[in-house]
Amino acid sequence: MENEYKRQFFIGYSDCDRKINLSVLNSLYLIQDMMTEYFGFLKSDNIILKKENNAIWVLTKTKVHFNKYPTWRDVIEGTVFTTGIKPIRLETETQFKDKDKNILFYANQEICVIDLTDRKIRKINTVNYPTDVQIKEGINKDKYLKLKTDFTEDDKVYEQKIYSSDIDFSYHTNNVSYVKLIINSLNSDFLDSNKITDFEIHYINESKEEQKLSIYKKIKDNEIEFLIKQENREIVRANLKYIKE
Repeated sequence: MENEYKRQFFIGYSDCDRKINLSVLNSLYLIQDMMTEYFGFLKSDNIILKKENNAIWVLTKTKVHFNKYPTWRDVIEGTVFTTGIKPIRLETETQFKDKDKNILFYANQEICVIDLTDRKIRKINTVNYPTDVQIKEGINKDKYLKLKTDFTEDDKVYEQKIYSSDIDFSYHTNNVSYVKLIINSLNSDFLDSNKITDFEIHYINESKEEQKLSIYKKIKDNEIEFLIKQENREIVRANLKYIKE
C-alpha cells in the first residue's frame, strides 16, 4: 500500500513568533495535523478506531530537528510516512520542505494503541490498520534520548491547571498543550537570543481536565531538561537543545 501522505501549508501570521518565524509550538501543531491526516489517509484514524475497535492511537514520543524555520507567508510541503511497524508500536517520520525541496525540519514519532475500556496497550493487529503499508527509511538515524534527570522542588517553575480548551477528541490533554507548558517556562529574552535546534518529548501518562500540573526545568550546557507531573505521577519528560544566535 502507498506509504506517503503529502500536504502544503501556508505560514500565517498567527503561526509565527516574535521573529516572524514559525514558532516551535506551531511546528508541533503542523506535525500533529500531518499525523492525524495520515492515519485518516490509511483509514485508521481515531474516529474509525473508536467506533470500530473501542481504541485510540496515542503518541508516546516525538523528536524534532530544526534546520531552518519557515517564515511568515512561506508555503511549505509536509510529507509523512511509516518507518517501522512493531507488534505494539508504529514509527513514523514527518518532513517539511521549502519550495526548493530543502528540508526545513523533520519529526520522528512513536505511536501505540490504547483500549478505551481498560486504557491498556493493545497489539496493532487487533485494530483497523493496513497490513501492507510500505516501510520507508527516514533521515533520522539517532535513537530517542533516555530522559532520566532527577528533579527537586527547587527546579519547579510554575503550576498550571488543565482547562477544557486543552482537551482533545480522546478526552485527555492534547499532546501539544504540554509543549505550550514547556515553552511558557522560557522567557522572551531566552527565545530572542537563542535558536532551538532540537526538541524531544516523551508522553508517559495521561492527564485530564481540572488536574493541576507542575512544570520543572533544569538547564544544562546548551540544553534544558523538563518534567511535568500531576502530584507524584510523571506525565511528560522533555529535552530541548539550543544555540546562541
